[in-house]
Amino acid sequence: MNRHLRFLISGAGLRLLVYAAAVLIGFFLTPYLLKVLGDREYAVFVFAGLFTNWCGLADFGLTTSSARFVTLAYSRGEPRRLNETASTSLFLFACAGAAALFAAGVGALLCRWRAPSSEASVYAAVLLFAGGAFAVSKIADAFSGVINGVMRQELTGIAALVYRLALGGVTFLIAWSGGHVAAIAAGGLGVSLLNLLFLVLLARAAWPPLRLSPKQVRKERAGELLSYSVYTFVQQLGNLLIRRSDLVVIGTFLSLTDVTHYNLAVVTFASYFVTLTEELTIWQTNWFTHLAQRNEEALFEKTRVFSYKVMTYLSVFMALILIFWARDFIRFWVGAEYLDAFPCLVILAAGMAFYRGAADVNVRLLQGTARHQLLAPLAIGQGAAGIILAIAAVRMGFGKIGVASATILPAIAVSGIVVPILVCRRRKERAAVYFARNLRFCFTAAAAFLPSWVLIRYTLAPSPFRLGTVLLLSAFFWLTVIGFIGFNRDERRMMISFFRKKRPAQS
Repeated sequence: MNRHLRFLISGAGLRLLVYAAAVLIGFFLTPYLLKVLGDREYAVFVFAGLFTNWCGLADFGLTTSSARFVTLAYSRGEPRRLNETASTSLFLFACAGAAALFAAGVGALLCRWRAPSSEASVYAAVLLFAGGAFAVSKIADAFSGVINGVMRQELTGIAALVYRLALGGVTFLIAWSGGHVAAIAAGGLGVSLLNLLFLVLLARAAWPPLRLSPKQVRKERAGELLSYSVYTFVQQLGNLLIRRSDLVVIGTFLSLTDVTHYNLAVVTFASYFVTLTEELTIWQTNWFTHLAQRNEEALFEKTRVFSYKVMTYLSVFMALILIFWARDFIRFWVGAEYLDAFPCLVILAAGMAFYRGAADVNVRLLQGTARHQLLAPLAIGQGAAGIILAIAAVRMGFGKIGVASATILPAIAVSGIVVPILVCRRRKERAAVYFARNLRFCFTAAAAFLPSWVLIRYTLAPSPFRLGTVLLLSAFFWLTVIGFIGFNRDERRMMISFFRKKRPAQS
């Protein structure tokens, strides 16, 4: 197996561990934080996360852009250009972090000015600490871009795992010692600083010739990065409208209690779903860039189709687990009173099963071939349509279920239908072939879930032992069945060889 591909897939595996750690830590910490902070302060904690997500726009889409242009320089064997790209991206990321910190400072002043009280002081402190953590994370992204750009994503996977464990541990210790939401935000800033130092060391290990200095900042490199990232920026804006507008609409037209219920029973699970598919495909942007640069068309196409299969299988499994298993988990985890939002989760999971896995592969393909400008207006349109439909649904009395439906319908239309048609045109493939193949993958994954469904149907109960055992056995049964009916002999042999081969072949 190609050395670079092995590193990239290893990185995806480590990101899967990060995902698992995030899920376990989140499910452990959430009820504890809810108990310590209460509904209102926990809602402040949620909105602090929303502020950080909105600050993500400040990087102007540079996260993907910097890694891609580092990969181009690395694939061409141009170390000088790589250092110039890395130095320029570090400068731009620092500017983005400074802008976000300034916005947090303005927001903190407004909180103190409009509502001079102890509660407003807490809000202001949370904003400042969240802004500081984001600013540090943007500088760290410059070093992550170098590591990912030279296709050593197993190192960023290690860093992400360490960060996630440290953040969860610090958050728990602060809450356990009596600290509240402002102290938790301050702890997040401290962990971000340590993560930055770790990534600096890893970047130098990944590519020893790395030399960063203000003298290597180049106007032409900034032009390259920004000309690519502007479309990613617009797409990010659309994604924020898509993923966080539901909470904003619920908070505006319903109540903060509804925000907490919807966030715990819907957004938590849906965000883990999305995060899993994104993390497992993030390496593909660099890989598709590398293959396109070397004109390896056959391997490019093989990667694309096999990725559709794997990610569609996984998306269907995740969706079915949420539909049939998550109800009892929510009842045990935070209480039956939060099940009023569970139908919303069913709506979102059913929709994401249809399109989510293949959608992420399509995004990485378009990013890797510099055709991602097609995604920008579609993301904005999807986000705007979701907001309009959500407000209309709430006004018509459909409540949280209407918001969930308004969120998923534009996603199916754009990510499940329009984007695949654009990719098919790019790859000169008939759309009917694409949809028939991916629907076959969906049905295969659903059929493989039947033994797991029987197990869940007749043995599941809202107790920690039953929930954990049934989930593990369901995954084991599904993996066993999908391994036989979902992959041919050559594909199984290829996957097994990845784990058996100790010394990867040189590219």
